[in-house]
Amino acid sequence: MGKSLSAYLDLLRFLAAMIVFLGHLAGARFTAGIFWQLSNYMDEAVTIFFVISGFVIGYVVLGRGEDRDGFVVARVSRIVSVAIPALIATAFLDAAGQAIRPELYSADWGFSNEHPFLQYLGSLLFLNRIWHLNLDVGSNLPYWSLNYEVWYYILFGVAAFARSATRWIGVPIAAAICGPEILVLFPVWLFGVGAYAIVASNRIGPRTGMALFAMSIVAFITYDVAGGRAALGLPLIPGLVNRADALHDYVVGILFTANLIGFAASAPVLGRFILPISRPVRWAAGATFTIYLFHLPVAQFLTTILPWPPTSWATRIILLCGSTIILFLIAEVTERRKDDWRPVGVAVLSLIRGRRAASPRADAP
Repeated sequence: MGKSLSAYLDLLRFLAAMIVFLGHLAGARFTAGIFWQLSNYMDEAVTIFFVISGFVIGYVVLGRGEDRDGFVVARVSRIVSVAIPALIATAFLDAAGQAIRPELYSADWGFSNEHPFLQYLGSLLFLNRIWHLNLDVGSNLPYWSLNYEVWYYILFGVAAFARSATRWIGVPIAAAICGPEILVLFPVWLFGVGAYAIVASNRIGPRTGMALFAMSIVAFITYDVAGGRAALGLPLIPGLVNRADALHDYVVGILFTANLIGFAASAPVLGRFILPISRPVRWAAGATFTIYLFHLPVAQFLTTILPWPPTSWATRIILLCGSTIILFLIAEVTERRKDDWRPVGVAVLSLIRGRRAASPRADAP
């Protein structure tokens, strides 16, 4: 993967995480609406995450030739390095916050009080969104998308690495377990894999790439201004697939896929604008997973100890700046240290292989 494209992916990952972060903090209980415009684009940010995730998996498997063992250990260590600390932090911060100001941890404020044991067990096993299960985990509402992404890794991993007989059995079994609500967005994730395959083929020239890049942006702006989400905001298959934004997610996924392909093809030109900031962007992008999974529990707890109302600029500054500092500090001991979690990945690999597994190369992504 070229340096320009890698930097572009880092920039998009960071911006998408910040859109979700600031979009949630625009809520009435936090800042009384500051940056409220971004709250309209949180779903698009998650779609971008899915496509980028598929693109990166396409790169490491199709491009770098990552094998099954490396795939399992790298994916598990990346996920658990943030997911497990996030669940622990959510439980601790929610309990502390409820002890201080229990009224801020009610269903009216988006807090899930139902079946706490099942919330955390299901989140740990990534089962909280299978079929029509709709369990959140405390104040950590963004965790829902991880219940999707992990199943995409499983489906792709079985399809890519299992032997033919196991593949034909394993993929349908995994699909039957996760159910239609998760499967409906799997093609959006696969758009990313397809985008990498197209980029790797080098069949699109710089001029076509520039046109595709520009057209994807213009098309999204036109679609957004014309109210495309409202027009497509209907359940895909009522009773089976109830996600109202599924068609909208497909449109956004297609446009963003075109944007990625266009940028990659025209990287010799567009890369000149992004390479000068690639180092700070890469550093910031190293905290995106932590920003995404920790921001709501952290911000929710901070509201319990701030004496000013959400409309106060003191509250807004402390919540926005304080949360950001805390999140970057947390990232230093979570995703930036994902290699420390490789033994967990090796243990999962051992279960898959049915015997003790040797640790794959430490440089696997």
